[in-house]
Amino acid sequence: MENITYCKNCSQQLTGKFCSNCGEKVYTNHDKNIGHFFEEGFHFITHFDGKFFTTLKTVITKPGQLSLDYCNGVRKKYFKPLSFFLVVVVLYLLFPKFQGLNMAFSTYVNKEYKYAAYALPIAKNKIAVQKISGNELAEHYNARSEKFAKPFLLILLPFSAILLWILFFKRKLFFDHFVLGVELNAILICIQFLIAPLLYTISTAIYSPAANFFADDNLSPFFIIETSLLLFIIVKATKKFYNQNWWWTISKSVLFLSLYMFIIIDIYKMLLYFSIMLFL
Repeated sequence: MENITYCKNCSQQLTGKFCSNCGEKVYTNHDKNIGHFFEEGFHFITHFDGKFFTTLKTVITKPGQLSLDYCNGVRKKYFKPLSFFLVVVVLYLLFPKFQGLNMAFSTYVNKEYKYAAYALPIAKNKIAVQKISGNELAEHYNARSEKFAKPFLLILLPFSAILLWILFFKRKLFFDHFVLGVELNAILICIQFLIAPLLYTISTAIYSPAANFFADDNLSPFFIIETSLLLFIIVKATKKFYNQNWWWTISKSVLFLSLYMFIIIDIYKMLLYFSIMLFL
């Protein structure tokens, strides 16, 4: 009689090379070979690169296609949307000079900006309770914000999904809206917080007056170009994903981008400030 083998992971009786219950591979002497150990590492690297670059190419050239395929069950050739988003955030984490949404404490409490209305009272209370100076509080805040701001981008995912659900609620399940929201956030983070700061850094290093092109102004040339590009991508993605007529797609895309920017500029920064101050 043949020896009956059992899965080392779940103890299920095995009938092939993989466990039918948990998917664990049947363990053999070959698996303890050094050569096989490096084979697995090489396979992971090539498998990762292949899927990642396929996903990146699809996201750049065909916005919305990744989400459409994923929701229709075509998943093998892609990185999972959430995994792709997390890789983008990790890349963002690797560039500490690219602050993105990591706004300095001095900006929050500056009366020239609208954030001071809620930021100043909290700051004054924190100074009084902890008996520290404003400079000390600013130093503590800025040090903590570097660790909070970028991972905090995860809160944009549910907000985006809710916006898409409201605008296109008859078209898909909430899960589908969430998947597209993840893809759009990955694209927007790439453009706004990776590509844009990189272009700024390179341009100003070559020609310092180029900083005027990137001025922090809603009427600056770069802001207009960047916003137009974001809108173009959102229109293409929602058109492919929801398959509505062009006028509805464009109108809803404009509304989505407007509300999304409001969430980033106001809600995200407010929640980030409250969260950091809470733990100081």
